[in-house]
Formats: sequence, structure tokens, C-alpha cells
Amino acid sequence: MVLALQLDQLGVPCTIINKERDSRWHPKGNTHNSRTMEHYRRLGLAKQIRTFGLPPEHPTDVGYFTTLAGIEVARLRMPSEAEKMQAVEHAEPADQIVEPIFRCNQMYVERFLFDKVQTSRRIDSRFGWECVEWTDCGDHVEVRAVETATSREEIFEGEYLVGCDGGNSTVRRKLGIRYSGEPAREQVWAGGLTASTFLRAPAFYRKAIHGTPCWQYFVANPRVQANFVALDGKGLFLFSTRLLLRDNEQEADVIDRRLKLCLGTDAEFEYLGHFSWTAGQGLVADSYGAGRVVMAGDAVHLFTPQGGFGMNTGIDDVANLCWKLAALLQGWGGPDLLQSYAAERRPVAIRNTTAAQQMARRAGVVPISNRIEDMTLAGEAARRELAEFYLRSAQAAYASIGIQLGARYDNSPIIVSDGLAPPDDAHRYVPSASPGGRAPHVWLAKNQSLFDEFGSGFTLLCLSQSAPPDGIATLAKARRLPLKVVQTSSPVARELYNADFALIRPDQHVAWRGNRLPDDLDGLLSRVTGWQ
Repeated sequence: MVLALQLDQLGVPCTIINKERDSRWHPKGNTHNSRTMEHYRRLGLAKQIRTFGLPPEHPTDVGYFTTLAGIEVARLRMPSEAEKMQAVEHAEPADQIVEPIFRCNQMYVERFLFDKVQTSRRIDSRFGWECVEWTDCGDHVEVRAVETATSREEIFEGEYLVGCDGGNSTVRRKLGIRYSGEPAREQVWAGGLTASTFLRAPAFYRKAIHGTPCWQYFVANPRVQANFVALDGKGLFLFSTRLLLRDNEQEADVIDRRLKLCLGTDAEFEYLGHFSWTAGQGLVADSYGAGRVVMAGDAVHLFTPQGGFGMNTGIDDVANLCWKLAALLQGWGGPDLLQSYAAERRPVAIRNTTAAQQMARRAGVVPISNRIEDMTLAGEAARRELAEFYLRSAQAAYASIGIQLGARYDNSPIIVSDGLAPPDDAHRYVPSASPGGRAPHVWLAKNQSLFDEFGSGFTLLCLSQSAPPDGIATLAKARRLPLKVVQTSSPVARELYNADFALIRPDQHVAWRGNRLPDDLDGLLSRVTGWQ
């Protein structure tokens, strides 16, 4: 849906074919990271999206407990949505967090995006239709789809096909592309068959949860490990636990048994649904497509949820892909442009799945003593050991700004690299205009982001006092290349970019920078748009 909305913004019509008739009302991912929120901002949707989920004043703490009603072992304190947005209001000019991370379940945002795509005249929304066959015809793609309610069949034709069709991708299977990487490892937590259960349980706040509420509650004792996520702050929860079945036990029985082991008290709850999945995997497709067919999201990478990177990596995929498809369809993209998609995004997927899987491996060796619940000196010592473990692990899981904002395309064929990229660090983001990375952010004035000045196509950012050059604009017009020239006298911007000029791609990554425009301007524009 995000890909469709981005294409719509770029003036490209498209069709969504999805066999489910509506957005799925079941909890999924719980985090929209800073980069994803920047993509929503480019669509003009970030402010509306931030109204969903928890109340603005609700803490986003992560708490660790022996049971939900038991002993609090440790707490990672994190700001509420209101506190984060207040920090943005008072941010320094060089602050890089234009859109703070947003803790909100994916189901709320999906429902909003589902409604949004229905209103676009350029998006033909075929929800309740299933793709049963597709063919790359060389100069176009044909898709045979069936409406699930009526069995009515229709043939759709398009210039390109994008498979955003998940881990069991029909598109990937037909292309014969396999995943590579590390499969899941059986662990007591964060590895193996796992259940995600949707609960309505307002009684938890009256009978089990004491003190300052959390966004996430981890439970660990000798009998069970599990996780609760508060969805609305009123009584809706996502409960996740390993599906460790006993003889003749059904999935629902396992969930019920393990949930009661987590509570530590009697509290009423209602099951709204569950689904099972495999935790601990880190897999990336060997290829991202062929010919006129490409893939994005879970179709090309399968994550364990530690770190919250999965859905966010998929959103970043389509931000990279959308402008390249638009360029090809509008005539300003060259024959090598689509190939750059996999060249840029596959290394990022390997980086991100590896980071998430390392977190999952650590989460599977939690030091839980049999005395963890004892009100003795030995029990206190066991809880201190567990608290230290959790807070060390939290650094990787909840302080991943380098993963969020630090994706780079240094070796891309459409990037003019200068070899000055900062080192990759999962926990630290170093803003750099070295071509390949996200353009450094600057607040030009209160609530005025440099990012909001960028065009929907390429942007030539002029950071010197001299008049902007007009030659590149004329050349871009002749090539039908959308180009906006933005001049700023901000000394903070000049220092961050360390150049007088920077050419910014539609996805906000730097394509080139320099203190003067190259003599071969045509060659530069050819390079960054896939013509050479």
C-alpha cells in the first residue's frame, strides 16, 4: 500500500491485487522507526499516523517482570509520544531526528493506509482478488487474477510487476529464487514456533499491572518466558509466547496455559485471535527479481522481530523502488536503473537481518535462576544478574538509530562515491553527505525541515552564497528529469554537507556532492538515472 501511495504521488497509476478483502485486524509489528516515519512524512501522512495506538502521554517503557503482577526486575525508560514530539519542537538545527520512532501497532496504520488507497484515482484497489498466474511478456507483464467471492476472472496488464506478497511469495516461487541465510534455532525464547495472540484484557490494569504502565512487558521465570505489548493503553494487548506443545495439546491450550503462568494473579481476559510464526530466522532472497518483475518486503527478506526491523526494511525497499519505476515509466530512467534496486537494497537486508538475528540469539540465553522469585538475598542477586542482562541487551534492541537511518548505497552503480562514508554502527548514526547515504537533516527554522524543501524528483541543494546554476536545470528539462533547485544559506547545512552542492535523489539519498558542478553535467545525470 505504501508503494502504491508513493507511485500515486509521483503520478504513476497502479493496481493492487490482494486476496484479503480488508486490512487484517490482528496485531503485527509494533514499531514504525524514524526512517519509516520520514517516508510517511513525504506522503503527508506522518501527523495523522501519530494519532493512532497508545495515548500521547502513555510511557513507552519496556519492563521486565517475574510475572505481570509479580516483581519488576528492570525497566528501560523511554519517552512518551508527547515527550518525543516536544523534543522535536526544541531541537537544535543539526538534530537528525526529524521524525521520532513511533511505537504503534501495524494493524492501526494498515487500516488507515487501506482507507487511503481507496480514495486515489490512480490506484485500482482489487482487494478480495487473488493472483493465480503471471507472465513476463518482455515488453509488459500480464497477471491473471480471480475475485475470491465470485470466482470472476480478469487479466491485468502492466509495465512492471512488484511482488509484495510475503514469505510464501507466489512471485518468488515462480522465479525460482531461494532464500539464503540463517534459519531459526530452537530456543526457549526468540527461536522456533511462536504464537501471537490478540487479547482484550482491561482487567490487567486493575489486577496485574502495578505502578507506571509500560509499552512492552517481558515476563521471565523458570516456568515461562513471554511478552505483552500494550496496543491502546486501555486493555488491548498482543501476547507472544513459544508454542511448546505437550502430547495431544492444541495451540489454543498452549497459549492459555502459558498466559496464565505469566499473569501471577487472577485477571479476566478475552481471546480475539492468534496466529503462529517462526521466530529467530534471518533470510534474504538470492535475487530481487528478473526482467520486468521485482519483489519487496517479506518476499525478499524474513526477519525475527527483535529490533523491529522487518516491516521497516520493507518500507525502505519501496521508497527506493518507487522512484525508479516512475523514472522508467516517464522516460527519464535508463536501462540500468531497475538493476540498481537489488544492488542497493539486498546488502541492507543482509545487514538488518543479521543484526536482528544476533539480538534473537542473545535473547535465547536469558539467565533465569530457579530463585528468581525468592524474597531472599539469593533471589535479589538472581534478579540483579537478570536486570544487567536485560539492560545490556536493550541497548541493541531499542537503541538502533544506526540501523534506522544509516543504510548506505556506497557501491551502487548509480552513486558517485567519494570514499568518505562513515563506518556502519547499529547504535550510532553519523550524518554524512558522502554519496550513498541519507541526506543529512537540518532544521532551517522552527518546524521547517530541510527535507520538506526537497522535490518529489531530484533536488540540487545549493549551499553556497553564489547564485544557483541554471545549466543543470535546463539540461534536466531536456532529459524530462524532474529537478528542483533549493538554495539555503544555513551555515549548519554547509557544515554538515561539507560541499557547496549536493544532488539528492527522490528517496532522500545523496547521489553526488562537490564544491563545483562537474564539467560533464550530462554524464552526471546519466549516471544517477541509470543510463551509463
